[in-house]
Amino acid sequence: MTDETPNSPDAVTDEPNVALDLDSLEREDSKGPFPFRHKGRRYLLSDPQEIDWQRLLIAQRDPVYFITLALPADDREAFFASEMPGWKMNKLMERYVKHYGLTSPGEAAGSPA
Repeated sequence: MTDETPNSPDAVTDEPNVALDLDSLEREDSKGPFPFRHKGRRYLLSDPQEIDWQRLLIAQRDPVYFITLALPADDREAFFASEMPGWKMNKLMERYVKHYGLTSPGEAAGSPA
């Protein structure tokens, strides 16, 4: 018997030749979606850690694509059809990053803010 919990990435699996069973992992630290209001409508941005890793890598270089991935499909048309000044988008992203405890682009993890 190991000291690892079943949800631990280091947990030993029952199958031979499998060091990590990703199918059995459940996330324990999800904060839920980030709600915000724009032009009288409430929107939710999803947790970036729930976005497919391959799409997330591309979205790091494309803010519009990132918002597309983070917004539910039924909110995208309304969101992108409404104008928003750059300073408001900056404030939205600042709060979003803070909500999920992310580092800002160019900021190393663990560096003083």
